[in-house]
Amino acid sequence: MGNSLTSKIASFLSNKHLMSLTGNMTVQAINIVYFGLLFRYMKVEELGAYVFFNSVLGLADSLRAGFVTTAFMRWYCGAAAKRAAEVMGSTWVISIAITVLFGLLNIGAYLLSYPLANEGLNLFIKWSGLTLVCMLPSFVGMCVLQAEQRFDKLLYLRSMQLGLSVIGLFGLLWLQKVTVTNVVYTNLFAASFTSLVTLVAGYTRLGDIQHRSTECIRELANFGKYSVGSQIGATLFRNSDTFIINFMLGPAALAVYNLAQRFMIIIELLVGSSIATAMPMLSVAYNKNDKAELRSILTKNVGIVTWVLLPIVGGTILLAEIPIYILGGSKYIGTEAANLLRIFMAMAILFPIDRFTGITLEVINKPRLNLIKVFMMLAINVAGDFAGIYLFKGIYGVAIASFPTVLSGFLFGYLLLRKDLSLSLTEMAKVGLVESKAIITKFLSAFKRVQSV
Repeated sequence: MGNSLTSKIASFLSNKHLMSLTGNMTVQAINIVYFGLLFRYMKVEELGAYVFFNSVLGLADSLRAGFVTTAFMRWYCGAAAKRAAEVMGSTWVISIAITVLFGLLNIGAYLLSYPLANEGLNLFIKWSGLTLVCMLPSFVGMCVLQAEQRFDKLLYLRSMQLGLSVIGLFGLLWLQKVTVTNVVYTNLFAASFTSLVTLVAGYTRLGDIQHRSTECIRELANFGKYSVGSQIGATLFRNSDTFIINFMLGPAALAVYNLAQRFMIIIELLVGSSIATAMPMLSVAYNKNDKAELRSILTKNVGIVTWVLLPIVGGTILLAEIPIYILGGSKYIGTEAANLLRIFMAMAILFPIDRFTGITLEVINKPRLNLIKVFMMLAINVAGDFAGIYLFKGIYGVAIASFPTVLSGFLFGYLLLRKDLSLSLTEMAKVGLVESKAIITKFLSAFKRVQSV
């Protein structure tokens, strides 16, 4: 009986959905510790510059990820060995080409325009190209691990990179050398070491570059031109608030706004984990032309994540001051941070269906529609930000402007897929509730069996 129970527990803990969620929880916990230290020990203006640098770097990385990730998943998952090697090798060629292009642009920008008045832009011009080079092997390796649903290995790599950054930050605190430049140095070391481990472990499948083909490169690039637009648009959408606040309200206001946004990590964690496990399954279902399975996967995942979010959203709205104090300390109490967090959480309930409909449009080979959706949301958000700042004279206007943005994305994606897959909001809610209860029952049953041993 002991062996049977042990095997059941091991099976439950090795569930790919649980592994993905555990991975994201671990990474985000480390991320919260990291930024908590920065919020407490870095000057507000310096922190604002660092946040802006990370946002612009994220935009550059999203171009590479957008061009590569979805196209790679689309053709790699479920492919025969020969075809998988061809896709892998062609993906490497595209990834290297994009990274080299960024490096050349970075060198040109440094020679022509450095230094600028904005410290965040100076950081980007100086360090972005090298950072993207250092991250390249780990980026490709993580794409492979996600496609092969090896979420345990994915957890190790992501935890390693962030963990090394945290250790480096502790070292800077001990030496009393916490500056923006030194923090960037520690991040470069963490990215380089993680990429080296990824290469040595063989997760990157670098040897498959010999199996590349011009036809496959063209095929991936043709799909990627829409996917990259969606990825850039999504990143611009996420960071447009950052850019507008940085230039119109200043880095101090940006630090307050970003502190509130940090807690959206919880939402991204749950939604992102579900997408990471569902995306390969959606791709396999589409490649098999199984619309019923595709619909079932989408309906179940949207429903479960939405129900899981409800108590988190409600609790955070009621107790917003507590997480703000825990992460930012007393200097952020009395600022707009807590109310901003309440606004963000109120919108979060629409995130699952918005994100899942977007990724499903790409999986079913309609990336152009997702591109339209993303840029529509971006346009609404930017216009809303300017209007909000004009009307409310501060960062509340920027946060409130996100309501019509998220609502428009939800309606656009849902109405398009409802026609193709006969989706139903009512069914999503019912299936999600049933599946959520089943997961809780399974967990409690396993827990009781452990207690009784």
